[in-house]
Amino acid sequence: MQGVIVDFDAATQEGVIEDETSARYTFDLTGWRGRGLPDTGIEVSFEVEQGRARQVFNLPAGQLKARGTKKAGQDQVSEPWYRKLF
Repeated sequence: MQGVIVDFDAATQEGVIEDETSARYTFDLTGWRGRGLPDTGIEVSFEVEQGRARQVFNLPAGQLKARGTKKAGQDQVSEPWYRKLF
């Protein structure tokens, strides 16, 4: 299944995932298999076992393109070459 983390409490190490049908499933840190720590707004895939989310993974996200580059010690940001084509 796929969904998004709508709540995660670091103190209790428990969170809530909402799927595409608006059903909600609780999970805890022992079921987290994703990169980094869980947080609200992260899209995930997961399995449901006894009404709880298990095997919770981040969904793959595409890499963002740079908006520009900045040389060390300078304040000016240069535009990427591909933006200068238009």
